Amino acid sequence: MIAMQHLRIVPLVAMLLGVGLPLAHLAGQAPSPAQDSLAITVDPPTRYWPAEVDFDPAVPTPAEVVGFEIGQRHLTHAQLVHYLQVLAEQSDRVAIETYATSHGKRPLLLLTITSPSNRKRLEEIRQQHRKLARPSVSSQVDISDLPAVINMGYGVHGDEPSATNCAPLVAHYLAAAQGEEIEKMLDDCVILLDPSLNPDGFNRFANWTNAFRGRVPNPDSQHAEHNQNWPPGRVNYYWFDLNRDWLPAEHPESRGRLRNYHRWKPNVVLDFHEMGTNSTYFFQPGIPERTNPLTPMENVDLTRQFADYHARALDRRGSLYYTQERFDDFYMGKGSTYPDLHGAVGILFEQASSRGHVQENVNGLLRFHETIANQFTTSLSSLRATVDLRESLHEFKRSFYREALEKAGRDKVKTFIFSSPGNRTRLQNFAETLLRHDIRCYWPEESFAVGDRAYDPRWTLVVPAAQAEYRFIRSLLMRRKSFKENVFYDVSSWTLPLAYDLEQFGSPEKVDVTGMRPAKLFDRAAQAFEPDPSARFYLVDWRDDAAVQLVSQLLKKGVNVKVALQPFSVTEEDASQSYPAGTLLLPLGIQADKRSTIEDVLSQGAARGNIISPVASGLTSSGIDFGSSNFVTLPQPKIAMPVAGGVSPYGAGEIWHLLDTRVSMPVSMLKPDRLETTDLDGYTTLLFPAGRYNKLSSERWQAIREWVGDGGTVVAVGKSGPSVAEAIQGDWATDLDPETEDGAVDAKSVQLPFDSKAKTRALQLISGAIFNTRVDLTHPLMFGKTRKTLPVFRNHTSVLQPSDNPYCNPMMYDTEKPHLAGYCSEENLGKLKSTAAAVVYPIGQGRVVVIADNPNFRAFWHGTSRVFLNAIYFGHTMNP
Repeated sequence: MIAMQHLRIVPLVAMLLGVGLPLAHLAGQAPSPAQDSLAITVDPPTRYWPAEVDFDPAVPTPAEVVGFEIGQRHLTHAQLVHYLQVLAEQSDRVAIETYATSHGKRPLLLLTITSPSNRKRLEEIRQQHRKLARPSVSSQVDISDLPAVINMGYGVHGDEPSATNCAPLVAHYLAAAQGEEIEKMLDDCVILLDPSLNPDGFNRFANWTNAFRGRVPNPDSQHAEHNQNWPPGRVNYYWFDLNRDWLPAEHPESRGRLRNYHRWKPNVVLDFHEMGTNSTYFFQPGIPERTNPLTPMENVDLTRQFADYHARALDRRGSLYYTQERFDDFYMGKGSTYPDLHGAVGILFEQASSRGHVQENVNGLLRFHETIANQFTTSLSSLRATVDLRESLHEFKRSFYREALEKAGRDKVKTFIFSSPGNRTRLQNFAETLLRHDIRCYWPEESFAVGDRAYDPRWTLVVPAAQAEYRFIRSLLMRRKSFKENVFYDVSSWTLPLAYDLEQFGSPEKVDVTGMRPAKLFDRAAQAFEPDPSARFYLVDWRDDAAVQLVSQLLKKGVNVKVALQPFSVTEEDASQSYPAGTLLLPLGIQADKRSTIEDVLSQGAARGNIISPVASGLTSSGIDFGSSNFVTLPQPKIAMPVAGGVSPYGAGEIWHLLDTRVSMPVSMLKPDRLETTDLDGYTTLLFPAGRYNKLSSERWQAIREWVGDGGTVVAVGKSGPSVAEAIQGDWATDLDPETEDGAVDAKSVQLPFDSKAKTRALQLISGAIFNTRVDLTHPLMFGKTRKTLPVFRNHTSVLQPSDNPYCNPMMYDTEKPHLAGYCSEENLGKLKSTAAAVVYPIGQGRVVVIADNPNFRAFWHGTSRVFLNAIYFGHTMNP
């Protein structure tokens, strides 16, 4: 029986050992000469494989369920799910649950793997871990026999396939392996295995690469198998990088992941990735100087101790690897950095990618199954380290949260207060983001004052500083502008209140929250609305973010909706109410047949937070009357947007996600050939995300110009915005890219250190910083705003010169102090001052709206995304 058992798993073991068996051999067939020519046979590194490991024959291998060995083809997501469900049915060590559903309706699974005895007390273990994160009770937790919790996350980027394809092998090992080491692992750990963090992207890539995989694997890097289509598998359904979504938590995958994270508060989080084909293998620590300043040194020390385990394991395999280069731990919204500010140790792994099944690289041939074997190796080395460091990890978590509370006690700010006048929805979205990070916040039930400042409970959120997640609160609010190291792998700033365009105040005294209502997820403050038989008009407050979806629904039903271009006041029952420009007007008399439809939509809108006012007369007490030409009818937007080709999938995805999920507005996505030929007359608005449009013919640009002249609106955003405007009308852009004549290198320098080139260039980049702009509140692009400043996120160095027409510059960079947070060189900062952040260029009856920065960055820049939506809804009102 034992002999048959070992015989049954020889191909699987051989792959995990790193034996370079030909793929046909792994499937139990004799390799052909052509296939054998692509094989490299190496001696198995026996020191890597745990000694005397047997397997439970009742637990099926992946090959027995899906029909091929892991690494022979790329698993689809459905195959992965099916195998893991079968595995959980056959093993008393494994429980499986669906913790979320992707945008593409694919399940996200979590396997909880531990010993049968631990499974019987799983809830008790979880509660003990939660207690370690509560300073008031953490000292009561006995850590001497408390299992560590390790979260193993695979494949947040779907086109990094060795990660997710490794997951079923790790799951099988943990479910079926027998022996002293595995028994200790299961007794000392609760393993939360997340096999596919990005199901939609993973499946997209698997379908692509499998479609071009012949019987004879092709290692040519130019082969289609290694060069995927647009959008790449890296991104999710809406083309977002989910590894940057740990902070904003805008997607169901991330929200489910965070829910699990804070349900357990794990000790260790593993994050498996791939990088360029000509690389080797990376594991943390990363570049020491780029560690987040709020990360404790104990975290760094533990990460280094884990690194010793990885190095020994990879040395036994004979794999090349490196540490402390290229990757960093600064942006805390990534999978490997987020845990560092939550009392855990996050570890990033990066494997050189074969992309397809075998590809040439600088070291010879890189095989898919070999990349999987490296990921399996560090999965096991991480488990060994977790077992050995278990008590140290527990003590670190306990001290992390205890010290966080002590730091909060020393902070001059005792209470953080956030305000968003007129926009309760914005504040509720902000509160929900805090709650997803386990941060407590409160809604005042009545007005209160701190010093000489009074706070209206309708527009105020209160966050006490003295709570366990104080460090993370501080990170979310950080406005650092100077750094020990000025080169960043990702963004250098992410200040959440600035992204939401909130007013932030710090109280030096504790605000009493005992009479306030704790904020909860999905606890929206519905507004009162009852259809009024005497009303001849309804007014909708455009300041609230909920209004953008409401107007979309009204327009879809053919309702006549008007926007006020000037402010006015209405007196009803001796009470006067002022309304700003941007207020929406629904006249009932001219569309009496739609009254019930209008009131049904308004009732639903009020439940989502829209502020709606009935009015009996079109005669106002001051300002424009309701029959004035300064109330302009809104057309129903019909949107077209270029995709594919040189278009950034991130930028296009951010727009698609915004319009589709928040506004309920369809967008027609045009591939390059369609963009060249489609008749634009049926569209009101043409959106240009960041990208390269140099392949569009001059004749087509002329046709777009004529369409704009006839009344169309072009909205172009980001670095490519000025070039789009230039192609349509003229030259307004100045490019400060360091590789142009305005580069970073002084022309007088005849000799510079060769190894400083990359860093010199990086220092001249703006790779993610926040700046302040001055806005014209009377301009339709700014309707709904109440303050004369607006923070913007910038990740490029191009600047937009203001228009010669002073009425067409609704958004300008601040001349005095434009820099709010993040890294920006003095040279770039000087060139940015007094330039435009948005310009409207009238052409005939239409216009080109250029927004210099990305207003929809990662879907959490709610302040600037309203500017983008204003350009769509109110573009036809913007010609001076």
